[in-house]
Amino acid sequence: MKHRHLKDEELKIIKTQLNNYIDISLFDFDKLYIMEDEKIEVIYATKEVIENANKFTNIHFIGISFGSFELKQTGKYKFTMSLEGMSIIGNNISKNYIVINDKSETLFLYGRDIFKSSIIEMNGAGRVAVLNEQRELLGIGNYGGGDIIKNIVDKGWYLRKGG
Repeated sequence: MKHRHLKDEELKIIKTQLNNYIDISLFDFDKLYIMEDEKIEVIYATKEVIENANKFTNIHFIGISFGSFELKQTGKYKFTMSLEGMSIIGNNISKNYIVINDKSETLFLYGRDIFKSSIIEMNGAGRVAVLNEQRELLGIGNYGGGDIIKNIVDKGWYLRKGG
């Protein structure tokens, strides 16, 4: 499977999404590549890894999954960042995040939704990075302004699903 650099339109879409979470000047976009098959995957890898992988014919996947593009009915592409992608930017997240208390951290990592009363700090709404008190990424949630933060995906998923 061959990999390529991002097209300008793809890069613009990713920058727009990352700008919701970090100062994009802190991110190295040169490490993002597209891997196209049935899906358009965005991977995070070094130039050397890509060059070596392109020497082989039976490579199915390399690098870290950063997210994927999906073609919507409108004809436009939507980028969705993966949990691994969120982990890569985790140390620089300064927007659209919530920090939750210790008790809720455990619940969230077991796949549970959490109550707004568990929030210690909040910045933004919608698709948010969920952090613990040490500001470590726990997962991705959705906060729509009510009393519940919906668990979209969390790091405990790997243990629960064998992923």
